[in-house]
Amino acid sequence: MNLIKQKGIYFPIIVLLSWLSLTILSFAFGPYQYKLIKPFVFYSYLVLIHLALFIGYFYGQKKEGYGLRLKFNYYKTIEITIIISIIYVIIKLILTKGGDIRNLHEVFRNTQEVYHYSSFKHSNFFSYLDIFFFPLSVFAITNAIYSNNKLRLPFRMCVYIMILISIGTSIGSATRAGIMEFFVLTFAALLLSIYQNNFVFTTFHKIIAIIIVATSIGGFFFYSNVLIVKRNGVPIINPLTNEPVKENYFLYKVTPQYLIPTINNTSFYLSHSYYQLNKALNMPFKGIGFGLSNSYFIMDNLEQYTGWSWPKEISYGCRLDKDAGMGYGAYWSTFYTWIASDVTFPGTIVIIFFIGFLLSTALNDTLFHLNPFAVTSFCTLFYFIFHFAFNNPLQDGSGLMTCFVIPLLWLVFRKKE
Repeated sequence: MNLIKQKGIYFPIIVLLSWLSLTILSFAFGPYQYKLIKPFVFYSYLVLIHLALFIGYFYGQKKEGYGLRLKFNYYKTIEITIIISIIYVIIKLILTKGGDIRNLHEVFRNTQEVYHYSSFKHSNFFSYLDIFFFPLSVFAITNAIYSNNKLRLPFRMCVYIMILISIGTSIGSATRAGIMEFFVLTFAALLLSIYQNNFVFTTFHKIIAIIIVATSIGGFFFYSNVLIVKRNGVPIINPLTNEPVKENYFLYKVTPQYLIPTINNTSFYLSHSYYQLNKALNMPFKGIGFGLSNSYFIMDNLEQYTGWSWPKEISYGCRLDKDAGMGYGAYWSTFYTWIASDVTFPGTIVIIFFIGFLLSTALNDTLFHLNPFAVTSFCTLFYFIFHFAFNNPLQDGSGLMTCFVIPLLWLVFRKKE
Protein backbone atom coordinates (compact mmCIF):
# COMPACT_ATOMS: atom_id res chain seq x y z
CA MET A 1 0.00 0.00 0.00
CA ASN A 2 2.92 2.37 0.69
CA LEU A 3 4.20 1.74 -2.85
CA ILE A 4 0.75 2.60 -4.22
CA LYS A 5 0.78 5.77 -2.14
CA GLN A 6 4.16 6.79 -3.54
CA LYS A 7 3.57 6.01 -7.22
CA GLY A 8 -0.18 6.55 -7.46
CA ILE A 9 -2.80 4.58 -9.36
CA TYR A 10 -3.45 5.63 -12.96
CA PHE A 11 -5.29 2.64 -14.41
CA PRO A 12 -8.81 4.11 -13.80
CA ILE A 13 -8.08 7.36 -15.64
CA ILE A 14 -6.32 5.51 -18.48
CA VAL A 15 -9.42 3.32 -18.93
CA LEU A 16 -11.73 6.34 -18.97
CA LEU A 17 -9.58 8.40 -21.34
CA SER A 18 -9.23 5.38 -23.66
CA TRP A 19 -13.02 4.99 -23.67
CA LEU A 20 -13.64 8.68 -24.39
CA SER A 21 -11.01 8.60 -27.14
CA LEU A 22 -12.78 5.59 -28.68
CA THR A 23 -16.04 7.54 -28.89
CA ILE A 24 -14.20 10.39 -30.66
CA LEU A 25 -12.61 7.94 -33.11
CA SER A 26 -16.05 6.49 -33.77
CA PHE A 27 -17.23 10.01 -34.57
CA ALA A 28 -14.28 10.87 -36.81
CA PHE A 29 -13.96 7.53 -38.63
CA GLY A 30 -17.43 5.98 -38.35
CA PRO A 31 -19.86 5.15 -41.18
CA TYR A 32 -21.63 8.52 -40.89
CA GLN A 33 -20.16 11.72 -42.27
CA TYR A 34 -20.34 14.92 -40.24
CA LYS A 35 -19.48 18.34 -41.64
CA LEU A 36 -17.91 20.32 -38.83
CA ILE A 37 -17.84 24.05 -38.24
CA LYS A 38 -14.25 25.05 -37.37
CA PRO A 39 -12.93 21.49 -36.98
CA PHE A 40 -9.57 22.65 -35.58
CA VAL A 41 -11.31 24.51 -32.75
CA PHE A 42 -13.58 21.52 -32.10
CA TYR A 43 -10.82 18.92 -31.80
CA SER A 44 -8.56 21.31 -29.89
CA TYR A 45 -11.37 21.79 -27.36
CA LEU A 46 -11.69 18.02 -26.87
CA VAL A 47 -7.92 17.73 -26.38
CA LEU A 48 -8.10 20.42 -23.68
CA ILE A 49 -11.01 18.60 -22.02
CA HIS A 50 -9.08 15.31 -21.86
CA LEU A 51 -5.92 17.08 -20.73
CA ALA A 52 -7.82 18.85 -17.93
CA LEU A 53 -9.32 15.54 -16.80
CA PHE A 54 -5.91 13.86 -16.63
CA ILE A 55 -4.18 16.80 -14.91
CA GLY A 56 -6.96 16.97 -12.32
CA TYR A 57 -6.60 13.25 -11.63
CA PHE A 58 -2.79 13.52 -11.52
CA TYR A 59 -2.96 16.41 -9.05
CA GLY A 60 -5.39 14.44 -6.86
CA GLN A 61 -2.97 11.51 -6.65
CA LYS A 62 -0.49 13.77 -4.90
CA LYS A 63 -2.92 14.47 -2.05
CA GLU A 64 -3.42 12.52 1.17
CA GLY A 65 -6.46 10.30 1.66
CA TYR A 66 -8.71 11.19 4.61
CA GLY A 67 -11.56 9.46 6.43
CA LEU A 68 -14.93 10.68 7.70
CA ARG A 69 -15.69 12.92 10.65
CA LEU A 70 -18.60 10.60 11.47
CA LYS A 71 -18.10 7.63 13.78
CA PHE A 72 -19.95 4.43 12.85
CA ASN A 73 -19.57 0.71 12.25
CA TYR A 74 -18.76 0.45 8.55
CA TYR A 75 -20.00 -3.11 7.98
CA LYS A 76 -23.17 -2.67 10.04
CA THR A 77 -23.99 0.44 8.03
CA ILE A 78 -23.58 -1.41 4.73
CA GLU A 79 -25.70 -4.33 5.97
CA ILE A 80 -28.50 -1.96 7.02
CA THR A 81 -28.52 -0.23 3.62
CA ILE A 82 -28.62 -3.63 1.91
CA ILE A 83 -31.61 -4.69 4.04
CA ILE A 84 -33.51 -1.46 3.31
CA SER A 85 -32.71 -1.69 -0.42
CA ILE A 86 -33.76 -5.33 -0.85
CA ILE A 87 -37.00 -4.75 1.10
CA TYR A 88 -37.83 -1.80 -1.15
CA VAL A 89 -37.08 -3.86 -4.27
CA ILE A 90 -39.33 -6.71 -3.08
CA ILE A 91 -42.20 -4.35 -2.16
CA LYS A 92 -41.86 -2.60 -5.51
CA LEU A 93 -41.99 -5.90 -7.42
CA ILE A 94 -45.04 -7.09 -5.47
CA LEU A 95 -47.06 -3.87 -5.83
CA THR A 96 -46.19 -3.46 -9.54
CA LYS A 97 -46.81 -7.19 -10.19
CA GLY A 98 -43.24 -7.70 -11.33
CA GLY A 99 -42.82 -4.29 -12.97
CA ASP A 100 -40.99 -4.33 -16.29
CA ILE A 101 -39.52 -7.75 -15.50
CA ARG A 102 -42.85 -9.35 -16.41
CA ASN A 103 -42.19 -8.24 -20.01
CA LEU A 104 -39.02 -10.32 -20.41
CA HIS A 105 -40.76 -12.91 -22.60
CA GLU A 106 -42.25 -10.17 -24.83
CA VAL A 107 -39.14 -8.05 -25.38
CA PHE A 108 -37.75 -10.16 -28.20
CA ARG A 109 -41.12 -10.34 -30.01
CA ASN A 110 -42.77 -6.95 -29.49
CA THR A 111 -39.78 -4.78 -28.66
CA GLN A 112 -41.22 -1.45 -29.78
CA GLU A 113 -44.50 -1.96 -27.92
CA VAL A 114 -42.74 -3.07 -24.72
CA TYR A 115 -40.52 0.02 -24.85
CA HIS A 116 -43.49 2.33 -25.45
CA TYR A 117 -45.44 1.06 -22.42
CA SER A 118 -42.49 0.58 -20.05
CA SER A 119 -41.94 2.52 -16.84
CA PHE A 120 -39.02 4.16 -18.65
CA LYS A 121 -41.56 6.02 -20.80
CA HIS A 122 -44.36 6.33 -18.23
CA SER A 123 -43.66 7.45 -14.67
CA ASN A 124 -45.48 5.91 -11.72
CA PHE A 125 -45.48 6.29 -7.93
CA PHE A 126 -42.25 4.31 -7.61
CA SER A 127 -40.53 6.52 -10.20
CA TYR A 128 -40.57 9.27 -7.57
CA LEU A 129 -39.57 6.97 -4.71
CA ASP A 130 -36.64 5.81 -6.83
CA ILE A 131 -35.20 9.32 -6.52
CA PHE A 132 -34.34 8.42 -2.92
CA PHE A 133 -34.04 4.64 -2.99
CA PHE A 134 -31.94 4.26 -6.15
CA PRO A 135 -28.97 6.17 -4.63
CA LEU A 136 -29.33 4.02 -1.49
CA SER A 137 -29.15 0.83 -3.55
CA VAL A 138 -26.09 2.15 -5.44
CA PHE A 139 -24.51 2.97 -2.06
CA ALA A 140 -25.24 -0.58 -0.84
CA ILE A 141 -24.12 -2.36 -4.01
CA THR A 142 -20.86 -0.47 -4.54
CA ASN A 143 -19.79 -0.87 -0.91
CA ALA A 144 -20.79 -4.54 -0.86
CA ILE A 145 -18.66 -5.28 -3.93
CA TYR A 146 -15.81 -3.26 -2.45
CA SER A 147 -16.03 -5.17 0.87
CA ASN A 148 -16.60 -8.54 -0.83
CA ASN A 149 -15.04 -11.27 1.35
CA LYS A 150 -15.42 -9.17 4.52
CA LEU A 151 -19.21 -9.07 4.13
CA ARG A 152 -21.38 -11.96 5.27
CA LEU A 153 -22.66 -14.30 2.53
CA PRO A 154 -26.44 -13.59 2.94
CA PHE A 155 -25.83 -9.89 2.35
CA ARG A 156 -23.63 -10.56 -0.68
CA MET A 157 -26.41 -12.75 -2.11
CA CYS A 158 -28.95 -9.95 -1.61
CA VAL A 159 -26.68 -7.61 -3.57
CA TYR A 160 -26.34 -10.10 -6.44
CA ILE A 161 -30.14 -10.44 -6.53
CA MET A 162 -30.56 -6.65 -6.67
CA ILE A 163 -28.11 -6.43 -9.58
CA LEU A 164 -29.93 -9.20 -11.48
CA ILE A 165 -33.30 -7.51 -10.86
CA SER A 166 -31.92 -4.18 -12.12
CA ILE A 167 -30.60 -5.84 -15.28
CA GLY A 168 -33.89 -7.71 -15.72
CA THR A 169 -35.82 -4.45 -15.35
CA SER A 170 -33.67 -2.79 -18.01
CA ILE A 171 -34.18 -5.68 -20.42
CA GLY A 172 -37.89 -5.80 -19.58
CA SER A 173 -38.21 -2.13 -20.55
CA ALA A 174 -36.28 -2.69 -23.83
CA THR A 175 -33.48 -0.32 -22.82
CA ARG A 176 -29.70 -0.58 -22.43
CA ALA A 177 -28.90 2.31 -20.10
CA GLY A 178 -29.57 0.42 -16.85
CA ILE A 179 -27.36 -2.48 -17.92
CA MET A 180 -24.46 -0.21 -18.82
CA GLU A 181 -24.84 1.82 -15.64
CA PHE A 182 -24.61 -1.19 -13.33
CA PHE A 183 -21.80 -2.71 -15.40
CA VAL A 184 -19.70 0.46 -15.05
CA LEU A 185 -20.52 0.93 -11.35
CA THR A 186 -19.73 -2.73 -10.64
CA PHE A 187 -16.47 -2.54 -12.59
CA ALA A 188 -15.38 0.54 -10.62
CA ALA A 189 -16.26 -1.06 -7.27
CA LEU A 190 -14.42 -4.26 -8.27
CA LEU A 191 -11.32 -2.20 -9.06
CA LEU A 192 -11.39 -0.76 -5.54
CA SER A 193 -11.86 -4.24 -4.08
CA ILE A 194 -8.83 -5.57 -5.97
CA TYR A 195 -6.67 -2.60 -4.98
CA GLN A 196 -7.65 -3.14 -1.33
CA ASN A 197 -7.06 -6.92 -1.58
CA ASN A 198 -10.69 -7.56 -0.64
CA PHE A 199 -10.94 -9.61 -3.81
CA VAL A 200 -8.00 -11.76 -4.87
CA PHE A 201 -8.02 -13.27 -8.36
CA THR A 202 -6.93 -16.90 -8.27
CA THR A 203 -6.54 -18.91 -11.48
CA PHE A 204 -10.05 -20.28 -10.96
CA HIS A 205 -11.44 -16.77 -10.55
CA LYS A 206 -9.66 -15.61 -13.72
CA ILE A 207 -11.17 -18.46 -15.78
CA ILE A 208 -14.65 -17.77 -14.40
CA ALA A 209 -14.21 -14.04 -14.99
CA ILE A 210 -13.18 -14.59 -18.63
CA ILE A 211 -16.22 -16.81 -19.21
CA ILE A 212 -18.59 -14.33 -17.54
CA VAL A 213 -17.16 -11.33 -19.40
CA ALA A 214 -17.21 -13.11 -22.78
CA THR A 215 -20.77 -14.33 -22.22
CA SER A 216 -21.92 -10.90 -21.00
CA ILE A 217 -20.40 -9.06 -23.97
CA GLY A 218 -21.87 -11.55 -26.44
CA GLY A 219 -25.26 -11.41 -24.75
CA PHE A 220 -25.24 -7.61 -24.62
CA PHE A 221 -24.46 -7.30 -28.34
CA PHE A 222 -27.16 -9.84 -29.19
CA TYR A 223 -29.68 -7.96 -27.07
CA SER A 224 -28.49 -4.63 -28.45
CA ASN A 225 -28.93 -5.91 -32.01
CA VAL A 226 -32.52 -6.92 -31.19
CA LEU A 227 -33.26 -3.40 -29.92
CA ILE A 228 -31.61 -1.86 -32.97
CA VAL A 229 -33.59 -3.87 -35.49
CA LYS A 230 -36.96 -4.11 -33.73
CA ARG A 231 -37.31 -0.97 -31.61
CA ASN A 232 -36.41 2.02 -33.77
CA GLY A 233 -34.77 0.55 -36.82
CA VAL A 234 -31.37 1.54 -38.17
CA PRO A 235 -30.96 5.04 -39.64
CA ILE A 236 -29.59 4.57 -43.16
CA ILE A 237 -29.90 8.34 -43.49
CA ASN A 238 -28.31 10.20 -40.60
CA PRO A 239 -31.29 11.98 -38.97
CA LEU A 240 -29.10 14.89 -37.86
CA THR A 241 -27.37 15.57 -41.20
CA ASN A 242 -29.79 13.92 -43.71
CA GLU A 243 -26.81 12.21 -45.32
CA PRO A 244 -26.43 8.46 -46.05
CA VAL A 245 -23.78 6.16 -44.62
CA LYS A 246 -20.47 5.79 -46.45
CA GLU A 247 -20.90 3.13 -49.13
CA ASN A 248 -17.32 1.87 -48.89
CA TYR A 249 -16.90 2.03 -45.12
CA PHE A 250 -13.97 -0.26 -44.29
CA LEU A 251 -15.77 -2.34 -41.62
CA TYR A 252 -18.48 -3.35 -44.12
CA LYS A 253 -15.85 -5.33 -46.03
CA VAL A 254 -15.03 -7.61 -43.10
CA THR A 255 -18.46 -7.82 -41.43
CA PRO A 256 -21.34 -10.23 -42.16
CA GLN A 257 -24.31 -8.48 -43.76
CA TYR A 258 -26.62 -9.11 -40.80
CA LEU A 259 -24.24 -7.25 -38.44
CA ILE A 260 -24.00 -4.08 -40.53
CA PRO A 261 -27.07 -2.55 -38.80
CA THR A 262 -25.33 -3.07 -35.46
CA ILE A 263 -22.21 -1.26 -36.73
CA ASN A 264 -24.28 1.68 -38.00
CA ASN A 265 -26.38 1.99 -34.87
CA THR A 266 -23.48 1.55 -32.46
CA SER A 267 -21.49 4.21 -34.27
CA PHE A 268 -24.42 6.64 -34.20
CA TYR A 269 -25.05 5.75 -30.54
CA LEU A 270 -21.45 6.52 -29.56
CA SER A 271 -20.69 9.51 -31.73
CA HIS A 272 -23.60 11.72 -32.80
CA SER A 273 -23.38 13.75 -29.56
CA TYR A 274 -20.10 15.25 -30.80
CA TYR A 275 -21.88 16.68 -33.82
CA GLN A 276 -24.29 18.34 -31.41
CA LEU A 277 -21.36 19.64 -29.37
CA ASN A 278 -19.82 21.15 -32.50
CA LYS A 279 -23.09 22.94 -33.25
CA ALA A 280 -23.32 24.20 -29.66
CA LEU A 281 -19.78 25.59 -29.79
CA ASN A 282 -20.94 27.85 -32.61
CA MET A 283 -24.27 28.91 -31.09
CA PRO A 284 -24.74 32.47 -29.80
CA PHE A 285 -24.12 32.95 -26.08
CA LYS A 286 -27.34 33.83 -24.20
CA GLY A 287 -26.29 33.89 -20.56
CA ILE A 288 -25.00 31.76 -17.69
CA GLY A 289 -27.37 29.47 -15.80
CA PHE A 290 -25.28 29.11 -12.61
CA GLY A 291 -26.31 25.49 -12.09
CA LEU A 292 -29.91 25.78 -13.33
CA SER A 293 -29.53 25.10 -17.07
CA ASN A 294 -27.78 21.72 -17.21
CA SER A 295 -30.64 19.45 -16.08
CA TYR A 296 -34.18 19.00 -17.39
CA PHE A 297 -35.20 17.85 -13.89
CA ILE A 298 -34.20 21.22 -12.43
CA MET A 299 -35.52 23.29 -15.35
CA ASP A 300 -38.88 21.46 -15.55
CA ASN A 301 -39.51 21.86 -11.83
CA LEU A 302 -38.55 25.54 -11.93
CA GLU A 303 -40.93 26.12 -14.82
CA GLN A 304 -43.74 24.08 -13.25
CA TYR A 305 -43.67 25.75 -9.84
CA THR A 306 -42.52 29.27 -10.70
CA GLY A 307 -43.34 29.68 -14.39
CA TRP A 308 -39.71 30.75 -14.98
CA SER A 309 -38.47 29.35 -18.31
CA TRP A 310 -35.30 31.46 -18.70
CA PRO A 311 -32.92 28.56 -17.80
CA LYS A 312 -34.35 26.56 -20.72
CA GLU A 313 -34.03 29.51 -23.07
CA ILE A 314 -30.27 29.82 -22.51
CA SER A 315 -29.52 26.08 -22.26
CA TYR A 316 -27.45 24.77 -25.16
CA GLY A 317 -28.95 21.29 -24.73
CA CYS A 318 -32.54 22.56 -24.82
CA ARG A 319 -31.81 24.74 -27.84
CA LEU A 320 -30.29 21.79 -29.70
CA ASP A 321 -33.33 19.63 -28.90
CA LYS A 322 -35.60 22.41 -30.15
CA ASP A 323 -33.60 22.80 -33.38
CA ALA A 324 -33.88 19.04 -33.99
CA GLY A 325 -37.63 19.22 -33.40
CA MET A 326 -37.40 16.51 -30.75
CA GLY A 327 -37.78 16.31 -26.99
CA TYR A 328 -35.10 15.38 -24.50
CA GLY A 329 -33.43 12.00 -25.01
CA ALA A 330 -34.01 11.64 -28.76
CA TYR A 331 -30.48 12.85 -29.48
CA TRP A 332 -27.54 13.45 -27.14
CA SER A 333 -25.15 16.37 -26.95
CA THR A 334 -22.36 15.41 -24.47
CA PHE A 335 -22.00 16.47 -20.83
CA TYR A 336 -19.77 19.34 -21.92
CA THR A 337 -22.64 20.92 -23.89
CA TRP A 338 -25.01 20.84 -20.93
CA ILE A 339 -22.61 22.13 -18.30
CA ALA A 340 -21.45 24.94 -20.64
CA SER A 341 -24.92 26.43 -20.23
CA ASP A 342 -24.00 27.08 -16.60
CA VAL A 343 -20.29 27.95 -16.76
CA THR A 344 -19.51 28.67 -20.47
CA PHE A 345 -17.37 26.39 -22.64
CA PRO A 346 -14.02 27.62 -21.24
CA GLY A 347 -15.46 27.21 -17.74
CA THR A 348 -16.37 23.62 -18.57
CA ILE A 349 -12.66 22.80 -18.90
CA VAL A 350 -12.18 23.96 -15.30
CA ILE A 351 -15.15 21.83 -14.14
CA ILE A 352 -13.65 18.77 -15.89
CA PHE A 353 -10.36 19.39 -14.05
CA PHE A 354 -12.17 19.32 -10.70
CA ILE A 355 -14.12 16.19 -11.62
CA GLY A 356 -10.84 14.41 -12.39
CA PHE A 357 -9.41 15.71 -9.11
CA LEU A 358 -12.45 14.45 -7.15
CA LEU A 359 -12.24 11.00 -8.77
CA SER A 360 -8.59 10.74 -7.76
CA THR A 361 -9.26 12.06 -4.25
CA ALA A 362 -12.14 9.61 -3.70
CA LEU A 363 -9.80 6.79 -4.73
CA ASN A 364 -7.21 7.88 -2.16
CA ASP A 365 -9.82 8.13 0.60
CA THR A 366 -11.12 4.66 -0.27
CA LEU A 367 -7.75 2.96 -0.18
CA PHE A 368 -6.56 4.37 3.14
CA HIS A 369 -9.80 4.64 5.16
CA LEU A 370 -13.11 2.80 5.62
CA ASN A 371 -15.19 5.53 4.04
CA PRO A 372 -18.45 4.31 2.42
CA PHE A 373 -19.22 7.70 0.87
CA ALA A 374 -15.79 7.74 -0.79
CA VAL A 375 -16.38 4.24 -2.23
CA THR A 376 -19.69 5.21 -3.82
CA SER A 377 -18.38 8.62 -4.87
CA PHE A 378 -15.48 7.02 -6.75
CA CYS A 379 -17.87 4.63 -8.51
CA THR A 380 -20.43 7.29 -9.41
CA LEU A 381 -17.74 9.72 -10.58
CA PHE A 382 -16.23 6.92 -12.67
CA TYR A 383 -19.67 6.39 -14.25
CA PHE A 384 -20.11 10.15 -14.60
CA ILE A 385 -16.91 10.46 -16.64
CA PHE A 386 -17.77 7.34 -18.66
CA HIS A 387 -21.02 9.13 -19.57
CA PHE A 388 -19.33 12.38 -20.70
CA ALA A 389 -19.64 11.44 -24.38
CA PHE A 390 -23.39 10.89 -24.16
CA ASN A 391 -25.29 13.21 -21.88
CA ASN A 392 -25.51 14.78 -18.46
CA PRO A 393 -26.25 12.07 -15.82
CA LEU A 394 -27.93 14.75 -13.67
CA GLN A 395 -30.93 14.95 -16.01
CA ASP A 396 -33.35 13.15 -13.65
CA GLY A 397 -33.95 13.10 -9.92
CA SER A 398 -32.27 9.78 -9.20
CA GLY A 399 -29.23 10.76 -11.29
CA LEU A 400 -28.99 14.07 -9.45
CA MET A 401 -29.14 12.34 -6.05
CA THR A 402 -26.66 9.62 -7.05
CA CYS A 403 -24.03 11.53 -9.01
CA PHE A 404 -24.21 14.86 -7.18
CA VAL A 405 -25.67 14.46 -3.67
CA ILE A 406 -23.60 11.39 -2.64
CA PRO A 407 -20.26 13.01 -3.64
CA LEU A 408 -21.46 16.17 -1.90
CA LEU A 409 -22.12 14.21 1.32
CA TRP A 410 -18.65 12.67 1.02
CA LEU A 411 -17.06 16.12 0.78
CA VAL A 412 -19.18 17.61 3.59
CA PHE A 413 -18.37 14.84 6.09
CA ARG A 414 -14.76 14.33 4.99
CA LYS A 415 -12.04 15.09 7.51
CA LYS A 416 -10.03 18.15 6.66
CA GLU A 417 -6.72 16.67 7.82
